[in-house]
Amino acid sequence: MRCLYPGTTLKLQFWLGYLAFAILPPLKIIAIHLVKPFDQTILPLMISQTDIRTYLELQPIVPVSLWWQLMILIAAVVGILFFVFWMILRDSRDLPHGLTALLSSLRVIAFCCILIYVLNPGKRTETRVVKTSRIAILVDTSLSMGLRDQKTSGSSLAEGPRRIDEIAQWVKQTPEVELLRQEHDLNFYRFGAESQPTSIITLPKLGLTEQKIPLSDQTVAQLKSDFQRSWFIGILGIVLCLVGAALLLAWITALFSGNRSKQAQANVLCGGVIVMMISVISFASSDLVTPRFDLWTSLGWKDAALTKPDTERSAETPSQQISPPDNWDELLSPKATSTELGSAIQYIVNKERGGPIAGIAVLTDGRNNAGVEPSRAIAAAANAGIPIFPIGIGSNSVPRNLVVADVQAPPRVFPSDKFQIKGIVKSYGLSGNTVRVTLVSIDEKEQEAETIEDETTVRLLDDGQAVLVEFSVQQQEQGKRRYIIRADSVEGDLDQRDNQRSAIVEIVERQTKVLLIAGGPNREFRFLRNQLYRDKDILLHVWLQSSVSGADQEADVLVQDFPKTREDLFFFDCIVAFDPDWRALSQEQSELLERWVAEQAGGLIVVAGPVNTPEWTRRPRGDETIDKLRRLYPVSFYSQGSAQLKLGRFGGDQAFPLDFSREGRAAEFLWLGDSASDSQSNWGEFEGVFGYYAVNEPKPGADILANFADPATSIDDTLPIYLASHFYGAGRVFFQASGEMWRIRRIEVDHFQDYYSKLIRWVSQGRLLRDSTRGVLLTDRDRCWMGDQVVVQAILRDSQDQPLMSRSIDATIKRPNGTTQQLELKPTENAVRPGTFHGQFTTGSEGDYRVSLPIPDSIDFEILTTTVEANIPDLEKERPERNDALLSELADRTLGHYYVGTGSFRSTEDNPLSPVKLIQPQDQETFLAGTLDRFFQRKLMMWLLGVMATALAFEWTVRRLHKLA
Repeated sequence: MRCLYPGTTLKLQFWLGYLAFAILPPLKIIAIHLVKPFDQTILPLMISQTDIRTYLELQPIVPVSLWWQLMILIAAVVGILFFVFWMILRDSRDLPHGLTALLSSLRVIAFCCILIYVLNPGKRTETRVVKTSRIAILVDTSLSMGLRDQKTSGSSLAEGPRRIDEIAQWVKQTPEVELLRQEHDLNFYRFGAESQPTSIITLPKLGLTEQKIPLSDQTVAQLKSDFQRSWFIGILGIVLCLVGAALLLAWITALFSGNRSKQAQANVLCGGVIVMMISVISFASSDLVTPRFDLWTSLGWKDAALTKPDTERSAETPSQQISPPDNWDELLSPKATSTELGSAIQYIVNKERGGPIAGIAVLTDGRNNAGVEPSRAIAAAANAGIPIFPIGIGSNSVPRNLVVADVQAPPRVFPSDKFQIKGIVKSYGLSGNTVRVTLVSIDEKEQEAETIEDETTVRLLDDGQAVLVEFSVQQQEQGKRRYIIRADSVEGDLDQRDNQRSAIVEIVERQTKVLLIAGGPNREFRFLRNQLYRDKDILLHVWLQSSVSGADQEADVLVQDFPKTREDLFFFDCIVAFDPDWRALSQEQSELLERWVAEQAGGLIVVAGPVNTPEWTRRPRGDETIDKLRRLYPVSFYSQGSAQLKLGRFGGDQAFPLDFSREGRAAEFLWLGDSASDSQSNWGEFEGVFGYYAVNEPKPGADILANFADPATSIDDTLPIYLASHFYGAGRVFFQASGEMWRIRRIEVDHFQDYYSKLIRWVSQGRLLRDSTRGVLLTDRDRCWMGDQVVVQAILRDSQDQPLMSRSIDATIKRPNGTTQQLELKPTENAVRPGTFHGQFTTGSEGDYRVSLPIPDSIDFEILTTTVEANIPDLEKERPERNDALLSELADRTLGHYYVGTGSFRSTEDNPLSPVKLIQPQDQETFLAGTLDRFFQRKLMMWLLGVMATALAFEWTVRRLHKLA
């Protein structure tokens, strides 16, 4: 303390308070060696400087967004500082220099606190996000990809693998996927008949785990780093506090000593107060580094729980956990009935525009027969700067093929009736050839030898042009008989399996018995009543609920009430009900109706209407009569409180067409014409319907066949249901949301007749085609597209006429290529009736699939049979060759490259056109700014107030001690 006596260098005494800063370098070295980890399991610091970045952001409480506002603020600050220094210098002319410096420093510190408050700094944490470059890989899964191309085998042509098999083989067995994953994420999509491709899987870039760590781990590691800095600053503050206290103690000692100069006292006081203020600022800085924790935790005197939140998910998934799937054959199964190549590309371009997209790879044969024109998609990709790399699949030559495209035959005829069987023969690459076409028949149940009915010779026309063949047939014996039209093979025929096609004709004596019900004589009811009454194959019973006794109706039998006995109701094959008032049925009658559908395979067609349907559907739950009828419908209705609000729409101002689903387009009983293409064309001419009755949702297992297409009526992007169907036990139930099918008569009168004739025959199929009294075997469709899943359902009874109870039963499927497979049918959970079994299979190729089911323990070894026909739409068969012109245009106009076949889409060292070299990475790096730290804001205001109050308190004390104003 000798330095405080007179004679000591005044300059040394004046700067004594600042000597503490000379110990900062050694203190830092000591602190680094003495710091104890807050957690012995501390994570390695894997965060680079740019992964998480924290910075201060000024948000002044006064507006300074414009340049002149900023200039005014700077001028005000300079003016205030000038005024402060001028006042202090004027007041302290006779004071020691140390006291003058102290008062100036304290006033400046207080003013700086006010300035910081005005500038209002906030703490914001910024996280670096790297969007990895990605490649969108579009795989064509339309039915044309299920075609087989010709390949040369020796000196002859043979059938090659399916086009889609080449893609699956390339994905599974070539290293190209792994090579591309070195630089890109790979997003696999499948596209076909939908405007938006479906995502299959995303394979992330390899090695991501070495560059990125989970976000929660980053947060914990950042906190650990902050605690280390906070601890060091806090230790520095403690050291400065001790130094300042020592200086103040020295000042007090000098003050009470009588032999010390005022200049020396002022210098020591200045140094002690300034060091104490710096220590307070150090404590504030230490606390503000980790504002979420208290000061004691920041100083390391209290443990902090730095655990990773359990609810926080990782931002990245380690790439080792995602590997290519093994079931590529299933994922890429061709099912789409058309190809929307342009729509798929345009969707990806719009989705990825501005993102880290490196390119689009398209594996396709180049067909585009629906949706957006490819030229629009090409223009969109070129404008977005996204290159396209098409990979052409299939052969570019027209395959030579002979096809029996369709067979038309009446489903039911009477014995001795003459009927016509017509066939359509098409060819590709075989124009001018002459072929023999034969009609043969076989008993569907007995499966005895084929019988040749007739034959003819036809001359093949140009590619895709149809040749019609007709045969006149007469059959005496009753039963179901399969008629097959078969064309002889010619040289170079690619696939001989499509050279034949068949149809089943049932020779019966009895008529179809139909009960027609209507709540009122609406137009749909009157048109159908007249049609069925004139049909000699229909025995029509009519119950018009609104008619009075004695009224006349065009019907074979006019009834005044719903059947009340089992014999009366089970007499019918089909019931058609237009806006019926089901409240007129007793509980016993509703139970009979439910049993007739579920047990007797009755067919029920229900058409909603605006008069009676709202009345009985709003009945509360608990009414057994209505509840049983609700269960019959394939759709569920809105609850009582919402029935009036969601009634739907009737009598609108504008007609809207029906939006058919995939199941609806494949359903032959909804075809307006003899083929799918004719049906699509005829439905396209249909102006539509004006109204519908709104339902809540389809029931589990129900098929939505068509929706009402007005986009204004959609709820959660789902259009209202217009046509739906489902199995109910052994029977089929069909729902139509309004009675407006009579409007299709405007296209052609016969379309209305075809619509209801096919529909009645389809729902009644379970009763009309029963092979045994012990059960029925049904499929959810008679004709489907290749790749569809077909649901098989069997309702069986045992020898005691009780529901068959078994863990499973086995059926046999005979495929088009002659091979067989076993199909296990298992009991249906929550089935309407016990003894119901179900299973499903996929139609992998074109042709007839015959399902046979031996009835267990049957004395006569009864076998139930049914047949499903799988087809490829004409849209996908026309021009099946690879479209090199379109695929080349896709690549050229988008600065990509066209690869012919998957074999050329491989990377080699000496190939400058290899995909790895042409598809350059497009990684994008962005910083995401988080919200302002409210803990920092609160503590900053607290410490500003504390520092300012401490500075003013020191100033007031100094002034009082020295008797200043």
